[in-house]
Amino acid sequence: MKRKTSRNDGFTLVELLVVIAIIGILVGLLLPAVQAAREAARRIQCSNNLKQLGLALHNYHDTHRKFPYGYFDQDTYHRRDTWMQQTLPFIEQTAFYNQYQNWTGQWVMDTPVELKDATLPGFVCPSDGESPGKGGGGGLRSGGEGFQGNYVVCSGSTQMTRPMTNLNGIFYNNSKSDMGDISDGTSNTLLVGESLVRPGTGGWGGAGGYWGGGPHGAFGFTALEPPNTTIPDQVYTCKTELYPHAPCIPVGGAAEIQNFARSQHTGGAQFGLADGSVNFMSQSVDVLIYRALGTRNGGEVAQLPQ
Repeated sequence: MKRKTSRNDGFTLVELLVVIAIIGILVGLLLPAVQAAREAARRIQCSNNLKQLGLALHNYHDTHRKFPYGYFDQDTYHRRDTWMQQTLPFIEQTAFYNQYQNWTGQWVMDTPVELKDATLPGFVCPSDGESPGKGGGGGLRSGGEGFQGNYVVCSGSTQMTRPMTNLNGIFYNNSKSDMGDISDGTSNTLLVGESLVRPGTGGWGGAGGYWGGGPHGAFGFTALEPPNTTIPDQVYTCKTELYPHAPCIPVGGAAEIQNFARSQHTGGAQFGLADGSVNFMSQSVDVLIYRALGTRNGGEVAQLPQ
């Protein structure tokens, strides 16, 4: 009688390599879809942040009968603070705002480090891998660089020429714009938009450098050039001049300041309009239409691109 030979029920090396190869192919096919889904979620969160900031600016207007200034630069306490600090009570940050108000130092750059370095999630776009950042407000003061975020208000459609008084957007130096000033129509006027945080620390005037960078452009953006333009921003000092997503030229004390809207979203950036809506704007938008959207009372005939 012949004995039955036993056979091990396992993978051969060739079979194992085939399985590994198939798994690798499946991962390669699924990974872009997973990354796209994650970016879609980040973009939605970013849009929601802009929506909340738009509502906060509207609630500020309802309370004070005007929008907050772009930045404040008079010889008193909290000099050089921005719209960001003023909107805090309207984004459920009343306790933070009260602590800030109880500090009566002259220069906002010298705000106690536990306040100025605190990350405020509502000002962070999760699509920007460099955010939340530190800097843009004049270097190390009071032991901290200062929180730097992704959202800035619209100064208009021209260079943000110093001293930035009476620019043609809603926000500028000591501005007091109200709804009546927006004669171009609230649905056709940019209120707030996205910016990118450059890697590193330091710098003075980089967009989103709320703690002291206001006079050097940090409070806002200009619609002079479309979103994600390759034309460099121009600020007092750059954290880096070599960041490909946000080129930058330091201009020191020169008057010609400019920060442009920028994002890591494919093809454009998101904006909140003066009517409270949030819209995505293509980086290929017609520059004349985009500039018209940046002004509060330019009299241009422009419709938001669909």
